[in-house]
Amino acid sequence: MKFLNPSFLFALFTIAIPVIIHLFSFRRHKTVYFSHVGFLKDIKKESQKKSRLKQLLMLIARILTIVFLVFAFAQPYISSENSGIAASGEIIGIYIDNSFSMNALSEQGQLLELSRTKAAEIARSYPAGTRFKLFTNDLSPKQQHLLNREEFIRMVSDIRPSAAMTTLSAIHNRFEMQKSLHEKDAAGTLYFISDFQRNITDLENFSGKSVFSYFMPLIPNQVNNLYIDSCWVEVPAHGLNQEETVFVKIKNSSDEDYYNLPLRLFLNDSLKSITNFTVEARSDIVTSLKYKNSSHGIQTGKMEITDYPFTHDNTWYLSYFVEPKLKVLAIYNNSSDSKEGLEYLSALFENDDYVEMETMDILSLQISKLNESNAIFLINPDHFSSGFLNELEVAVNNGASVILFPQLSHSVSVNNQFLSKFGANTVLGADTSKQEISGIDFDNRFFLNVFREKRENAKLPEIAGHLKFSDNVRSSETQLLWFRNDDKALSVMPFRKGKVWVFAFPLNKENGAFAHDILFVPTIYNIALNSLPNQQISHIIGREQSYLLPRNTGADAKSFLKIENQETGESSIPGITVSQEGLRLDLGDFIETAGHYLVKNENKTIASYSFNYNRKESDLRYFSPDELKER
Repeated sequence: MKFLNPSFLFALFTIAIPVIIHLFSFRRHKTVYFSHVGFLKDIKKESQKKSRLKQLLMLIARILTIVFLVFAFAQPYISSENSGIAASGEIIGIYIDNSFSMNALSEQGQLLELSRTKAAEIARSYPAGTRFKLFTNDLSPKQQHLLNREEFIRMVSDIRPSAAMTTLSAIHNRFEMQKSLHEKDAAGTLYFISDFQRNITDLENFSGKSVFSYFMPLIPNQVNNLYIDSCWVEVPAHGLNQEETVFVKIKNSSDEDYYNLPLRLFLNDSLKSITNFTVEARSDIVTSLKYKNSSHGIQTGKMEITDYPFTHDNTWYLSYFVEPKLKVLAIYNNSSDSKEGLEYLSALFENDDYVEMETMDILSLQISKLNESNAIFLINPDHFSSGFLNELEVAVNNGASVILFPQLSHSVSVNNQFLSKFGANTVLGADTSKQEISGIDFDNRFFLNVFREKRENAKLPEIAGHLKFSDNVRSSETQLLWFRNDDKALSVMPFRKGKVWVFAFPLNKENGAFAHDILFVPTIYNIALNSLPNQQISHIIGREQSYLLPRNTGADAKSFLKIENQETGESSIPGITVSQEGLRLDLGDFIETAGHYLVKNENKTIASYSFNYNRKESDLRYFSPDELKER
C-alpha cells in the first residue's frame, strides 16, 4: 500500500490522546451515604466488569476514528505493478491540441471539448497515485510539473483555444527530456489528442525510444476555408504622398471555386481601397491594391475578406510610419570643389516642403546628426577619419543612406578607405578623359515615372573625368547610370538596413553639365526619397520574442514604455534591451491576440506593431487514422 499524501500519517500520533483519557479518569466521584452496603457488594462486582468493557470499547472507537480520518487525508492506494495499467514509476503524458483548428465541429461536438473529455477519461482510467503531465500548444511553465489525477483534471477543464502552434515532435521530445529529469529510468506513456493536421504531424522527428505513444485522432466535419495567407508591400519604405502597392496572397483550401469576392483595405479605420478576386479550388492567387499616403505619422491598416466558419484568418493587420519630414545632411569641407557641390544641393532642396536639408562642415560635425538623418551626402571629401567612418557605419546600419561624390585629385586610398568600410567595389584608378553618360537603367524602380518615354540616343551630360572601379561579382551593387565605355557613373548597394550610393565623379563646377541637366533633379531627389528606412509592416504571433524600436521615436533606456492593444486597451510593460541597433522591446507572452499594438512613452504613442495569427493553422489537411498507423 502507498499513500498519495504520506505526510498526513504523522497525525497518527494523536492516538495518544484517547489512550491518555483511558488511563486517567478525570470524572469526579460523588459520595452517597447508605445505612447498610452489604447488599451492594454483589452489584459492585458486576458493574465494574461492565464499566471496564465499556471504556475499552470507547477507547477502540476513538482510536479507529482517528486512524480512519488520517487515512482519508493521506489517500492510500494499492500500486498496480502487475495490472499492466500503470507500471511502477511510470509517468503519463497527455497532449491536448488547443489550436484554432480544434474549434471545428465533428459529429460528436466541438473537437476541443471532446479532447478535454477524452483526457479526463484517460486520467480516471489510471489508479490514484499515478503521475501525469499535461501538454498544450502554449507550453506554459506550469506544464513542467507533475500532477496528481485531481490536479490534472482541473487543469484540463481550464484549457482554452490558443494562437500558439507546435509540432508533435516538439511535444514528444519535450516529454522525453522532462520525464528523465523527474526520474532517470521512469517509463513514459504519451497520448496525443489532436486533429493531426499535416503541417504539425512530423513523426519522423520523434527522438528517443523510451516513450510509448498513443494517437487519438478527432475527425472534424468537412469544412471549406478561404483565407489571407500573407501580405507585403512593393516598397518597404513609406513617404508622404507616396503611392503604395500592397500585395495579398489568398489561399483556397476547399474543393469549391470562388468568384468575384471582395477584398477590402482599411487604413486608420477608413475604407481605403477595394478590389475583387477569383480563386479556384485548392489553389491560391496574388492580388494587389493601390493607394496614396495622404497623412504622416503612424498608419494602422488591415486587409479583410469574408469567410465562415473559420474567421481568425480573414484579416491581416499591417502598420507603418510615414515620416513628416525627410532629413538630409550635406557634409562638406573647405575645398572649393566641395563648396561648389554644396551650392547645387542647396539650390535643389531650398524651400522644399518635405525634404529638410542641413549642412555641416566635417571639421565641426556633430556626430549625433548622422543618426538623425535619412540621407547623408559626402560632397567631394578629401579625407576620412576612422572615428567618422565608424559612426557613419552605425548610421547606415540603422537604416540611413550615405551618398558619395568622390574627389578625383586625391589618392586612391582615400576613396577606398570609405568603399572598403561598406564592402563596395574599390577604385582602381581614374579616367581623365571626358565621357558622356550614355546609359540609364529605365527598368529599375528608381527611375519609375521619371521619364515619359525611353530614348536610347538621348543627349546626356558630359563628365570631365571619372573613377574606374573593380568588378566584384560577389557584390550586390546595382548600376543605375553608366558611361559610353560601360564604366559605371552611379551605383547603389544595400548595407544592412541602409544603402550606399556611389557616384564615379565629383559634384563641382567642372561637372556643371550634370548639375544643370534634366537628369540631376530626379536622380538626387529620388536618392533622398529612397533613403527612408525599410519597415516591417507585420509580425506573426509567437515567431519572435523581442522587437526593434524604430530609431525616430526619441525613446531611450530610461523611458517608461508600455505596449497597449489598440482594440481592448489591455497593456503591459515590456523589457528593454539596449543594443547597437537601438532599443529592443521584450514582449514575452503578452501578445496572444491578433491586432494592432501601440508603444507608448508616458501616454504618447511613438510606434506600432501589427500581429497576425500563424496561417499554418488555416491549412485544413489532416492525416487519417489509417495514415497514422502506416507512419
